Amino acid sequence: MLVNQQLTVAADPDLMPQVVASYAAYLYIRTHTAPVTTVTSDRAELGLTIRDKALVLAFECRNREWSLRRAEVRHGDQSAAFTRGELAAAVTALLEK
Repeated sequence: MLVNQQLTVAADPDLMPQVVASYAAYLYIRTHTAPVTTVTSDRAELGLTIRDKALVLAFECRNREWSLRRAEVRHGDQSAAFTRGELAAAVTALLEK
């Protein structure tokens, strides 16, 4: 199963895990930009590009539980990794000019 959609419309809950949808809603509220959501089997990814920076959140399902595995802000050839507890810092880095 592959889902690639903008969060501007309600996603089918069977296609998007709740934790991924919650993070997507958080990103939309903070940035006013809808992230692209990709779900394949036991992995999901949220991608968001603002100007020349991109934020990628990677999720994985283990033992029937979805969780954020990594957050990364990319700017050209540079990238910065953030932990689950540093999501606010990752979004701030994305929005910095």
